[in-house]
Amino acid sequence: MKLKDTEVYVDLSKCESNVLANLSVAFVSLYLGHHHLSFCSEEDDTILRTPGCRTDNVLVSGVANTVRHLLLLKDPKHSLLGHDGSCLSGSKEVSPWTNIIEVSFPSDLSSASNAQEVQEAMKFLEKVLETPFIGPNHRKIRLEAIKLGILPEHNLDSREEWPALPLFRRFVHGLHCGITDILLFVMLRAKLSFLGSKLSDVRGSDLLVAYLERVNDFCRDFMGEYLDIVHKVDIARISNNNIVQIDDQLQYPDMETGSVDSTNNLTEDSIKRINTIASMTPYSELCELPVDWDSLSDYLKPQRKSKNNTNKMNQLQSMLSGVAQCIKNVKSTSIRIVDFCSGGGHLGIFLAHHFPSCHVILVETKWGSLRYAKDRIDKLALNNTTLCLANMGQFCGKFEVGVSLHACGSATDMVIQHCLRANAAIVSSPCCYGKIVNSDSIRYPKSKQLAEEVFLPGEYFKVSKLADHERENEVYMKCIDIDRIKHIKEQSYRFATLSKLRPLTCSPKNNLIVAFK
Repeated sequence: MKLKDTEVYVDLSKCESNVLANLSVAFVSLYLGHHHLSFCSEEDDTILRTPGCRTDNVLVSGVANTVRHLLLLKDPKHSLLGHDGSCLSGSKEVSPWTNIIEVSFPSDLSSASNAQEVQEAMKFLEKVLETPFIGPNHRKIRLEAIKLGILPEHNLDSREEWPALPLFRRFVHGLHCGITDILLFVMLRAKLSFLGSKLSDVRGSDLLVAYLERVNDFCRDFMGEYLDIVHKVDIARISNNNIVQIDDQLQYPDMETGSVDSTNNLTEDSIKRINTIASMTPYSELCELPVDWDSLSDYLKPQRKSKNNTNKMNQLQSMLSGVAQCIKNVKSTSIRIVDFCSGGGHLGIFLAHHFPSCHVILVETKWGSLRYAKDRIDKLALNNTTLCLANMGQFCGKFEVGVSLHACGSATDMVIQHCLRANAAIVSSPCCYGKIVNSDSIRYPKSKQLAEEVFLPGEYFKVSKLADHERENEVYMKCIDIDRIKHIKEQSYRFATLSKLRPLTCSPKNNLIVAFK
């Protein structure tokens, strides 16, 4: 894939809450000399939220994902990605910088809290800039600092003096300007412009003022003719009457919000209630589809060099049976299957091969995994797939069947939630029950029945922990998934059942949820 073959999608008029994100991607794209910008509108039929880009059958969404993708296409070792290429590589759930770029800062431009947000951002930046920068290679950093005039030469060979001479950050990631600095600068400049202020109006510590001047100089030197793109945004036509509410609820949950009692002991009465509900719901048997693995290309098989290959093949075969049952009951002439949390594409590619009349969309957050899937798809010459580098919350396309194989913790419930909103069939094998946590968009228990009849306050998360760590965890796994099944049925699904991956030994997490309307 090459940058020149990539089309960047931005929308500067769609909604106030998304304008800064789109603006930032357009800015970076123009900086790279890439002028293939498509200014789409809210009526455009797209499967990912803007901003984003497309190269061949690979779609990318989100500020961080898109700018990283463009930079990597330009140069895999681009300096703006940092010395180790990791700038903005973490998801917004684990990286504070990605969270700021994706969530915190690009808020509603007409919000009355604009001034407060700018002040909070400045305070955060001040705190970061005051933190000494100590990297993995002290000598290399000191050499760079000497070249930049930050350290005197006589300190070069004095390793012992390093703690007494901390290097304050010239930029947020250290000594050199990175993509994080540029995105923060573009967003800040747009906010100030809307407030009728300029960079020179910013008041703060000497470190902060000097930092803003450095980023300003960097942007002016390298992006000169494009710097005023901020002022070309027609703020006047972005009015309250034109706001389109973006559903940001489908996010990976904050792992700190689902605090669980350190003791997972259940009372005898609780265990009795759990055993009762588990015994009342038998596992169903799916019609197993035969697969002649010997006749299939190696690129359709798991590529691990271990005995786990057989287990993975059995898992894929069970998932195939579940999807086949759903396809028979989907009332549509054109079927789109979405493989959420697709990883390297084991499941999605397998389904694309077996259902050539269906279109399979692979949604994954890691470019390394998606690139591996793309290589396999190219080798197999499959023409019924689309790859999406995005969080689940950035996917907004229509589909008829949603699948996931061992999506971790609450990610399984996010997949189910996506399917429910699309009225799509569901084939999902859950995993990592102990990582289930409450979030803004997902609360547990899921079903009204089990919330009222089975789980006392706080018991649900004890059960989910036990499902992962107890040797005899079958009943606890089953109880959590019965809650999911009941919730799906409460959404007017005519068929929702709990089955198993076969053989049972193919995975300790072998439950399989199958549902369709």
